[in-house]
Amino acid sequence: MTLRRAVWILVMPPVLAALLAVFAWGVATTLASTADEAQTRLQAVLDRRPSEPSVQAAKLLLSGATVGLSSSALQSRILVLVQNADLQQIEARGAEAEGTLTRLRVNLRLSADEKGIMQTIIALEAAEPLIFVDALRVSELSEKRRFAMELDLSAYAGRVAQ
Repeated sequence: MTLRRAVWILVMPPVLAALLAVFAWGVATTLASTADEAQTRLQAVLDRRPSEPSVQAAKLLLSGATVGLSSSALQSRILVLVQNADLQQIEARGAEAEGTLTRLRVNLRLSADEKGIMQTIIALEAAEPLIFVDALRVSELSEKRRFAMELDLSAYAGRVAQ
């Protein structure tokens, strides 16, 4: 075996491996860029999808596979909305099937000043998923300009398991 052939046998495999690695890196970079562009285009299409009635309706309903999960989602949403009042109690009052929907009921007790009460009612009425104020009872507390408020609220979820 000649020296030239021995060098060729020893040097060529690492050189070929390095060239293959550079080629593979280039292909991977190109594919990653293509995937990122496709994801951006897909998100743009999803953001501009037509307003189908079923898509619009789904935003107005609570999510959850069971009554407990849906009720928990409702209570969590209410807690986020009631920022300008002191919450005393939030209590789930059950669920009842109404056609293809399930109506969830919640009782809420809180105290606030007049501004806090108004902001709470406005936040609940403007919420998505929809929250309905079924009953509202307000009484003045002994403290000056503070009120106690009790609300019976309801919201709808799709058909859920009991």
